Amino acid sequence: MKPSPPAACSSPTSAAPSVKIYQPEGLWEQSGTGAKYTQDHGDKLYRRSLYTFWKRTAPPPAMLTFDAVTREVCTAKRETTATPLQSLVLLNDPQFIEAARVLGESLLKQFPQRRQRPRQHGIQKTDRPRTRRHRNQNPQPLFTEQKELFTNDVASAKKLLATGESKFDATLPPRRFRAARR
Repeated sequence: MKPSPPAACSSPTSAAPSVKIYQPEGLWEQSGTGAKYTQDHGDKLYRRSLYTFWKRTAPPPAMLTFDAVTREVCTAKRETTATPLQSLVLLNDPQFIEAARVLGESLLKQFPQRRQRPRQHGIQKTDRPRTRRHRNQNPQPLFTEQKELFTNDVASAKKLLATGESKFDATLPPRRFRAARR
C-alpha cells in the first residue's frame, strides 16, 4: 500500500470507488491506449493508496518507484529497494509535498511556540521507531539548506507552498513561514 501521504493529509473515507490521484500529465495518452486521465479533486485526492485507480498499461509511477508490483503476474513477496529515485519522488511528487506542508501546518498550529519542540512530534507522526543506525542521521543540514534557499528565493517558496489542491493556511505566524510571506 505504499506510497501514501501521512495521515495529516488523508481522508477517512473507506470502501468507496477507486480514486485518481496526482499523476504526470499525459501519462495515459503516452501509453498508447487512447484513454485520457482525469484526476479526481477534493477529498478523493487524499484517500489511502489502497483506493488508487490502477490501469495496468499505465500504473501510478510513484507506486512503481516504491516497489509496488505491476499486477501482471502473481507475486508472493514484494522486493524492497532504497534508490535515489525514491528520494526524488518524496521530494518532488505533489502528493508528498502537499502532505508535508499540511503536516507542517498542523504542527505549527499544535505547537505555536518554537520551544515546544514540534520536530519530535513530527518525527513520531511520520517515522518508524528509530534504530541505532538511524538515530545518528541528522536531517538538520538539509533543513538549514532549504530554509536558506527559500528565504533568499521568495518566488520558489510561494510556488512550493501552492503545490497541490489544498490551500496554504495564511493565518499561520509570518515569522514561521517568513520565506513565503515576504
